Amino acid sequence: MNEKLIEKKLREGVKKLGGIAVKFFVLAFTGFPDRIVLMPGGRIWFVETKTTGKTLSPRQKIVLPYLEKLGFKVRVIDRQELLDQFFKEIAI
Repeated sequence: MNEKLIEKKLREGVKKLGGIAVKFFVLAFTGFPDRIVLMPGGRIWFVETKTTGKTLSPRQKIVLPYLEKLGFKVRVIDRQELLDQFFKEIAI
């Protein structure tokens, strides 16, 4: 599955669950995840979408764990099974 399709399914699924998946551009901070998922109750996830089988960039391998260390929820989604798991997680 390609990244654009995963992002589209992510946006649509999050919307059905009452949230938004905002595309996030950070010009001065490379390696930041593609989307911020905002759900009712102030719940936030950072989501990096990838084409199935693609790996994180070297910079993303630094930034994503750093965000987790700060206490944020970070997910990397590159296939339907992970997307389905994510929807179950945020639906709670």
